[in-house]
Amino acid sequence: MRFTFVLPVDEYFTPGWSGAVATVTRQLVTELGRMEHECVVLAPDDGEDVYPDVSVTRLGFGPAHPRPVVARKLASLTARVRGLPRWDYAAYWSAVRRGLDRAPHGDVVIANDPVTATRLARRDRKARVVLWLHNFPDRQATEALRNVPDEVLVLAVSEAVARATATGSDSRVSPLVVHNGVDTRLFHPPSEPPAGRPLRVVCHGRIDPNKGQDAAALGVAMLRQEGHDVELTVIGELRTFGFDQAVADAYASRVADAVALAGGRMLGWMPHDQLAVELRTYDIACALSRVEEPFGLAALEAMASGCAVVATSKGGLPEVVGSAGVMVAPDSPEEVAAAIRSLSDLERLRDVRRACSERAAGLTWSATANRFLQVLDEPRRARAATGATDRPRTDPLSGDGTGTIG
Repeated sequence: MRFTFVLPVDEYFTPGWSGAVATVTRQLVTELGRMEHECVVLAPDDGEDVYPDVSVTRLGFGPAHPRPVVARKLASLTARVRGLPRWDYAAYWSAVRRGLDRAPHGDVVIANDPVTATRLARRDRKARVVLWLHNFPDRQATEALRNVPDEVLVLAVSEAVARATATGSDSRVSPLVVHNGVDTRLFHPPSEPPAGRPLRVVCHGRIDPNKGQDAAALGVAMLRQEGHDVELTVIGELRTFGFDQAVADAYASRVADAVALAGGRMLGWMPHDQLAVELRTYDIACALSRVEEPFGLAALEAMASGCAVVATSKGGLPEVVGSAGVMVAPDSPEEVAAAIRSLSDLERLRDVRRACSERAAGLTWSATANRFLQVLDEPRRARAATGATDRPRTDPLSGDGTGTIG
């Protein structure tokens, strides 16, 4: 089979970009390639080198293609008049059309963008369009989902996202669930967990007010004040969405202060290969989201690496962690401290680590690819059984849809 994955307007396909959609796309495309399916990624251009092991078509759109101030102002006015999601959406849409027109594209997979999925479904009578929701829909996206044609196949990264989407779209859209996975060839437990050293705790992922790194640090600080031999490391860089710079900077400062109070260290961003090696040196990983988490890739990577995970019950995190890890209330350093304290018992720590790694072993990218192919095949089988054909599509949209997910 042939698949074309279209990345959203502000997502890039370069090693220095650690966005979840790009990460998931790269892993799934790699796995589908191993299964001898043909895949290409259409990605906005940030001017950096793309992943060398994936077929990528760079769109003539993105930071590497700046627009003059006058053109930006005209585009902003046009976007307001036509009800487009962003000031630069018209340029993005044109770039996507050109990218798809240059080569046969098979099934087209759109991440987080019901407007583009709707436009492509109504424009192209041959391609099947798949809309894969990696985030909870915001207000604009919820409105846009109500306009998605029935022939668009809608997927969600978790049951939590699927439920929110069905509720928000008045149950007209009921996504099929395809969970993310983890590369267990890269992320795996150490051959022999080290003993006779401080209990090592890690938080990894982008530093964001929603992620709760400060709660982890304050919890560790409490334990150290009690005399427990515990160390903390925070891995990741400041990268926020929906926060102004002053709020983001204030949170980064709060995290740094809390880590210092805990006697911890901050290592910054790491490439995946280095991160996988680093995670194997820790006992416990914290995934302390304060908001509904669409899935929880960081928690899954830590579990696959043999860490006992302490997580909040937000969004898709319970689907990732299951009964293997320790669940705590969001924004509660006291509960974090209690959870880590309970894991200072070496026998309990060993049991939770084993349970987490065993659960992660069932959530591989191979399982994701197989599930992806299965749900794509179900509508075909249903049509074949009933003798039904696709309904004729209407004319292309004139640009009256609104909303993206991000």
